[in-house]
Amino acid sequence: MGVTQTVAVASGGTITAPNSPAQVVIPGDALIPLDGGPPAANVQFGITPINVAATTNNMPGDYTASTGGNIVTIVSSGAMRISARDSNNVQYGLAPGTTATIRIPVSTRSSSVSATIPLFYFDDSSGRWIEEGQATLAGTGANRYYEGTVSRLSYWNADLVTETILVNGCVKTQAGQAVGNALVESDGIDYSGSSQVYTGADGSFLLPIQKNGKATVAALVGTQLTNTVSIGPSATDIALDSCLVTGSRDGFNIKLTWGASPSDLDSHLYTPNGDHVYFGDKGALTGFPFANLDVDDTSSFGPEVVTLIKVMQGTYIYAVHNYSGTQSPGITASPTRVELTRDGNTTVFAPITGEGAKVWWHVFNIEVDAQCNVSVTPVNAWLDQAPSPLPGGTPTICNVN
Repeated sequence: MGVTQTVAVASGGTITAPNSPAQVVIPGDALIPLDGGPPAANVQFGITPINVAATTNNMPGDYTASTGGNIVTIVSSGAMRISARDSNNVQYGLAPGTTATIRIPVSTRSSSVSATIPLFYFDDSSGRWIEEGQATLAGTGANRYYEGTVSRLSYWNADLVTETILVNGCVKTQAGQAVGNALVESDGIDYSGSSQVYTGADGSFLLPIQKNGKATVAALVGTQLTNTVSIGPSATDIALDSCLVTGSRDGFNIKLTWGASPSDLDSHLYTPNGDHVYFGDKGALTGFPFANLDVDDTSSFGPEVVTLIKVMQGTYIYAVHNYSGTQSPGITASPTRVELTRDGNTTVFAPITGEGAKVWWHVFNIEVDAQCNVSVTPVNAWLDQAPSPLPGGTPTICNVN
């Protein structure tokens, strides 16, 4: 959670985010308007820590940086946005020769963190991260942070330069046609970083991921997501066994993410024909139930990804199970989120209060009527046991392209 605080320019001050080690210490007479002129007496100073362990796409640019004249790939161990404006909405920066001391909360999917780490700021003009300075690890447990001094107000990132390998793959339609200009993206599983490329005219792509890292890969074609694959770890380039395949307009992508604890949350999709898509039966995309658990995670953060490539008439039930059974934190405080994407539109679900000792969260239902009209009904209910199974049968598939 971020915070905005009034700071007197003459005296400076310390700004600390609530329930977080995120902090900035500003010395007196260090803030100046970026467009010139005398400073106001007070400014509104804001800091926002960024939880890159939960989601890697909350920052500007991509995970590339300019350092020593080279473009390199970086992975994050925590980030924070710092800004200041006066009552006239004039943006402020640090005066030449002055610095601020910052504390960036540690946030990473990696199992290890470095004792010292380079700092990078985001450069709006180039759209890249620029290395400047270094930070030192301090604090304990959930309150670990990187502390360093900075000479500007910006997005700041505690990053390591990483080696990469290439993923060689392709994107096609369900009919087998190559898809050019599709956006392909990786998302680290055991590291906090991502990468993006576009497919060529023949649908092929070469996508960098961290060497010896694990990541997911999926593509966006217009407003339609493909299935998702999990790859790595590998020290050498990877060739995908098959192309990523686009779904129909009425297909869904369901992405479950959470925090460091509980270590294992599970996606469960119950389909109208009586199938149960979960880690014990991952489903299929080429036949019933036309739904598949693409990615299963058992070691914190996720993601778990379910792709529903076609819908059938009837009711789908989606629920999350706290397989670990731990309650400190549980599903709610982890925190846990479910992203449901259909035809380019994403709905985010977060658990409500009342979890107690319950280990099942019934998130939503997908209803498909006799005319193949699709609607999503939020349920947001806590259960002691799995939702009741659906009656089964062989309902009608809605063949919407």
